[in-house]
Amino acid sequence: MKFAHMADVHLGFEQYRLPYRAEEFAQAFREAMERAVGEKVDFILIAGDLFHSSRPSPETIKTAIEILEIPKREGIPVFAIEGNHDRTQRRISAYHLLEGLGLLHLVGLREEKVENEYLTSERLGGKYLVKGVVEGGKTVEIHGLKYMSAAWLERNRLSEIFRPEGDAILMLHQGIKELIEKMMGIIPESQRDYFELRMEDLPKGYLYYALGHIHREFVTSYDIGTLVYPGSLQRWDFGDYEMRYRWNGRSFIPEAGTRKGFYIVEDWRARFIELKVRPFIDIKLRADEETAKRELKRLRSKIPREAFVRLDLRWEKPYEVSHFQEILDVKYLYLRTRFERKLKSPGGEGALKPSDYFTPIELRAIELAGEKKFEAVEEVVELFLSGWDEEKPKKDEEPASPEKEEKPGKVRETKKAKPKGKPTNLLAWIGGGDED
Repeated sequence: MKFAHMADVHLGFEQYRLPYRAEEFAQAFREAMERAVGEKVDFILIAGDLFHSSRPSPETIKTAIEILEIPKREGIPVFAIEGNHDRTQRRISAYHLLEGLGLLHLVGLREEKVENEYLTSERLGGKYLVKGVVEGGKTVEIHGLKYMSAAWLERNRLSEIFRPEGDAILMLHQGIKELIEKMMGIIPESQRDYFELRMEDLPKGYLYYALGHIHREFVTSYDIGTLVYPGSLQRWDFGDYEMRYRWNGRSFIPEAGTRKGFYIVEDWRARFIELKVRPFIDIKLRADEETAKRELKRLRSKIPREAFVRLDLRWEKPYEVSHFQEILDVKYLYLRTRFERKLKSPGGEGALKPSDYFTPIELRAIELAGEKKFEAVEEVVELFLSGWDEEKPKKDEEPASPEKEEKPGKVRETKKAKPKGKPTNLLAWIGGGDED
């Protein structure tokens, strides 16, 4: 027995509002189907999210029909379940349309009984559990359930719905807590929406657990069988990167990301089939402008021009970032910046002092203004007036360009002549500039 297992196709997804990305998601699905057929599989499993939306556009449905014709022409049945993106609360979904055209077979809990060459039904309360059946050297049953919420799964135990007899496969589109933690780290119980099941909730006795919903490929064992997430066929976001580069203060440290593709399962052994998709590169850099420019110029030879790149740039004070698009010269650049001064613990070694932020004149003004009975207005003004002469440009110095030169602020008339120099920023803020 040999079959293909794929999931999270997301047909119709115009990622980042780019129409050509929907075409690339479709191309990945087409290639996966062609390679599965080329492997001469007995059947194909799609474990949810064939579509990105429960109401796919006519163009998206047309694409799905054209691609699913590939295995149909070879007499290879396709079994599917609905995922969280494309399931519907209505009785009829886009999956039923494809089933009506003989392009796939929908397994799971259904209102009506279905019996044909590839499907059989078992009465279960007020519904029918519709199961796939494939005849080979041995008969293999394919059980499945569309995406269900955590609340539904708490009320309805999977072990009471699914009781395998003989060789069987269970197809689900759910997040499992322990497996997500292995892939992505510990998840707080408060963030329950990241998963719907725990390992202990899975029914036992299946030879293969064909899962979808998590976009990273992952293989482990459970009870007597193998449990597999094939991941999405295309990259979903920058957390789903092909390569990440982290700056350690001296150089970029590369970190390989995930593969994209699907699994071929032969005699219950899973083999990954990798697809070549658009690369996503994640760059994290904390550096000043000069360092950032220099190191990104060195790094760009390792980044394909067709890549989507996220540049996460951080430093203590802002600087111009528009030129990074030209430096990297990639298909799509998402620039994320965070400029903030790093504060050290108060009183500790190297702790920042007020003098790190303010000039002596500003510090004296703050001291005077902080008195309970503030009456030293003239003294504060006098401080800044005296500071103007210190900031006046010398005769040998080049004057500032007209575009950048600030206009002197207004002050009330005093006995002293109004100075010709430039006021400090704080005085302009107190008195208001000429443009106010």
